Amino acid sequence: MNDNQKTYLVLPHLNAGLLSPEELEHLAALARKYRIPKTKITGAQRVAFLGMEPEALAAMKEELHIIDTPPHARNRVHYVQACPGSAWCPFGQKDALDLGERIKAIELDGPLPYKVKVGISGCRFCCCESWIRDVGLTAEKKGWRFSFGGNGAGRPRIGDLVAEGLSDDEAVSLVTKTLNYYLREAKFKTRSARFMERFGIDALKKAVLD
Repeated sequence: MNDNQKTYLVLPHLNAGLLSPEELEHLAALARKYRIPKTKITGAQRVAFLGMEPEALAAMKEELHIIDTPPHARNRVHYVQACPGSAWCPFGQKDALDLGERIKAIELDGPLPYKVKVGISGCRFCCCESWIRDVGLTAEKKGWRFSFGGNGAGRPRIGDLVAEGLSDDEAVSLVTKTLNYYLREAKFKTRSARFMERFGIDALKKAVLD
């Protein structure tokens, strides 16, 4: 991407910030090959290469087969944040990383109206700020708590509580139903926060809860 004379590339498919030693070695090799001055872990737990020359940017995108596709043109969520969860954290109630992989793999009925960010927190400390994500999942002893319509930008909004006490399978199913409802009903380029302000939690619950 080029923005205000600054050249950068956020690598796709690196959701939740989980990297193997081999993947770290590959990133380091790319940074050396293309003489990238800085590498950053973004707030979305992805990897960004900063300050490369435009020619290097084009060459790297070709090597990595990266196609510039707007987030809302895919039948998937924009990105997934997830904490270490029960797999790696002593406070984790449930496996946030595993659920993150399942949410990332959801295939929806069509392209979303706009980007959708997912925050998955493995306990009530809510390290991934789930309440201010479009899709928020937080683990409690009785199961996952699911909120929808959060936003942390210029018009911040706490997401609406949709359901509590969900199993992993129930959480994936309910997120899928909610996003399919959102893509059917929302206007193009309407974030979930603005959609929920218009439609309200009662209408959403009536549409997605059995």
